[in-house]
Parts: sequence; structure tokens; C-alpha cells
Amino acid sequence: MTGGDRVPEGRGARTEWFMRSRFGMFIHWGLCVIPAKGEWIRSQARMTEEAYREYFESFDPVDFDPREWARLAKKAGMKYAVLTAKHHDGFCLFDSALTDYKSTATKAGRDFVAEYVEAFRAEDLEVGLYYSLIDWHQPDYPHYGDRHHPQRDDAAWLGHHHDFGRYLDYLHG
Repeated sequence: MTGGDRVPEGRGARTEWFMRSRFGMFIHWGLCVIPAKGEWIRSQARMTEEAYREYFESFDPVDFDPREWARLAKKAGMKYAVLTAKHHDGFCLFDSALTDYKSTATKAGRDFVAEYVEAFRAEDLEVGLYYSLIDWHQPDYPHYGDRHHPQRDDAAWLGHHHDFGRYLDYLHG
């Protein structure tokens, strides 16, 4: 992409750019790929935090190669890519001072978002990030009764006080 193709300011202009660009990549990746049953596996299986922890403990994606992905995306004619920086499971693919539930605290010890951004920008592709508002790991995100939370039916969470203001501070931080 060259200067004229960059994403412009303003919602209408960005929408027009997106419709014109058309071809891009969405990389949905994180702890949820380890069991290979889809990104909603924790919710569908009603997995506890403890059961899901094994994926955090074993997370070490040695074949993560965003430079190659970016090169192939550009070769295919893509104009942009979007990476899941944090999905509903709350696992961050970036370093954060607000949580230890992050890729830099795993065996991998890497900031995958930073690597992705650098690689795709080096190929002159636009970069986007998906950051879920839902966070099943964060203790102040509502559990019991939330229709998607893995512990939605766990009576141990019935009546538990969640400080949603504190959750919002975390989310925005």
C-alpha cells in the first residue's frame, strides 16, 4: 500500500476504505487453539479456570512466524490483517502491567502482538487488533447467570459480588 491507500480518519471514510480494500486476514489465535475445538470451547464445555490452566502452562508456539504470514498476505493481495489480541478467555497475546495472564508470562515469553504489528507494518499492510470486552479470566467480570461465561451455572458463583467498576478499569487500562 502506498500513502493514498492508508486508512483515513473518520468513520465514513474508514468504512469506504474497508469496502474498497476488501481482502484481508483475520488471525484468531491464542490459548483456545490448543484443544482444537474452537474459540468457544471453554464456554461450551463449561471449563473451570483450573481445567483451562493446562493450556496456559503449555503455551509455547514455536512456529509463530508473523513475517512469513505478512509476506504471504501481501503476495496474495491482502490490504490488512486483524489479530485477536485478547479473546473471551482473557488471555493476552501482549505484555500488560494489569495481568499475569499473558503470553510474556508463559514458556514462550513473547509479546506476539508486537511481533505481528512489526511484521505486517514492514510489509506495508494495515494492522488491526481484536480485543474482547468479555473476559472469563478476570475475577470482576460477572460469572453466574452470564449466558456465555463457563461458570454460568456454577452455584459457587451464585451471589458472588463482582466489582464491575473495577472490571471496567481493568478493561480500559
